[in-house]
Amino acid sequence: MARVYVIELTQAAGRRRDPRIPWVYVGSSARDPEIRFAQHRRGYKSSGLVRRFALRLRPDLYADLPAHRGSRAAQTAEVARAAELAEAGFVAHCDGTSHGAEGGFWQPWGEDRLEPVATHIRDAAHELFGSAFSPLSVSDCARLLHGERGFWTDEFIDRADPPPAYGLFSHAGLDALERRVASLERDDGRVGVG
Repeated sequence: MARVYVIELTQAAGRRRDPRIPWVYVGSSARDPEIRFAQHRRGYKSSGLVRRFALRLRPDLYADLPAHRGSRAAQTAEVARAAELAEAGFVAHCDGTSHGAEGGFWQPWGEDRLEPVATHIRDAAHELFGSAFSPLSVSDCARLLHGERGFWTDEFIDRADPPPAYGLFSHAGLDALERRVASLERDDGRVGVG
């Protein structure tokens, strides 16, 4: 069984379409994504782009995909995921092609597309609620997940060293994120603040 994985790359990887949305590398392997990520970092059968600029795995961008029987099906799925990510504003490098590098319009993920990654949104929201300097409203949490910057950011997080969840969902629509965070507040009771 082979799985698709996505690795976020550092800013040095190339010019971004939106400064909040990173370049990513989309690959597939029969190995667990964490093992394959470590192999890339060591240079074993690694893309030069990943070896030089790998930052972290992004399970929120691949965990919704099933495992595939055989490498050909996984490679087809990785190209499809790279194209989908490019449609959401990423520059997604896959199989020697940088999808989205040519620019153009992109469409943020809406509520339906966010549903399969809801647990990642929940975890990121809990991280922000737990690490904020002062109580966050649902709207402020969604704005931080979206990666918005403004004078108000310093009120909640250290802009020089933000928590990993800051900006993690820059590719999602702000209204969809706000509704998702509000539903967390209703559903699990741990989220509610301010």
